[in-house]
Amino acid sequence: MHVSPEPITTQEEAAQEREKLLDFFARGLYCTTAHVALGDSGEPSEEALTKAKVVADDYLAAYEEWLVQLAARNAETDPQ
Repeated sequence: MHVSPEPITTQEEAAQEREKLLDFFARGLYCTTAHVALGDSGEPSEEALTKAKVVADDYLAAYEEWLVQLAARNAETDPQ
């Protein structure tokens, strides 16, 4: 199944989507580390999610920077 998201057209939509991604990444980071380190597979606490979101934010910022650089390189490239 292929899911095509609606295009993001406003800064508010972009901010909401970024927050969803941060939450998703933070939960994944928490669950991975908690499962490996503690054998815990329960729901993360708000404190744990807050800490994981800081790490997820760094990853997402680096990814966004990479996308901007990639788009700039692609714009410079001759399509022929």
